[in-house]
Amino acid sequence: MAKYNSCTAVAFGKLNLTLDIVGRTADGYHELETVMQSVSIFDSLCLRLNGTGEHKIICEKEGFPCDSSNLIWKAIDAFEDYTGLKTGGITVKADKRLPSMAGMAGGSADCAATLCALNEMFGTGLSKSQLCEIGVRLGADVPFCIVGGTQLCRGVGEKMTPLWLPRCAFVVVKPDVSISTPAAFRKYDGLDGVPHCDTQAFVRSLKTNDIAGMCAHMFNALEFAAQEKEIETAKHKLLDAGALGSLMTGSGSAVFGVFDHPQKAKAAFEKIKTDYVQAWICNPVSSGTQVISLE
Repeated sequence: MAKYNSCTAVAFGKLNLTLDIVGRTADGYHELETVMQSVSIFDSLCLRLNGTGEHKIICEKEGFPCDSSNLIWKAIDAFEDYTGLKTGGITVKADKRLPSMAGMAGGSADCAATLCALNEMFGTGLSKSQLCEIGVRLGADVPFCIVGGTQLCRGVGEKMTPLWLPRCAFVVVKPDVSISTPAAFRKYDGLDGVPHCDTQAFVRSLKTNDIAGMCAHMFNALEFAAQEKEIETAKHKLLDAGALGSLMTGSGSAVFGVFDHPQKAKAAFEKIKTDYVQAWICNPVSSGTQVISLE
């Protein structure tokens, strides 16, 4: 039986500050070594018991799937399977701000927020580790989106080591191109001679609060698979606007620039926002999801 009838939660997006592909698992998944950072752009989800025995997703964003293919729906089913509880049907109203096909974990973040919200609504008391155990079955980025902050993620993304970021701000733009994650990995698999990230040098920069060193060692192996001129153009525009470093996040197509002061980020944003329909100033945040109300 539920403790609360409804829950509103926010699902923060993420940036990959590094992303290296270091092998393949026995079942064929790509083994990653990636430093991920939660950022302040987010989706809002309102979950409510509906008593119909059926789930329902409501979202005004064009093209957003509102059926059982959505990770929100899959998260509800997985929560029921893991806990043995029957929710009786959940209606989820999703206010989408995170861009799709951008490499910012929009679907995974919604999935993570759904699991955390259900845990509160039903008073199941699952630990973050247990929520991650459910989440990793649904997507490689879901465990990070549950925990959030700054994490060095290994395996398929489920093995996490916390890190701490130097004080900084980000400007994120999404060029007018979308990249499919499965297609990006397939393209990467067909490439030869892709270099690898010096992840340890990146981590040392964080430990010494060296933002210049951090930016110098940012790396994304999937940029080599993207090969979209819009990606390179966006990186150059951010660097020309004063970013200390710029990189594509995830499998793309969002690109971010790093700034050592919020005012510098704001000035850069003002300079390039007219070039992009989708552009944001983001700050680092210390969690992947946040429950903001229970009723």
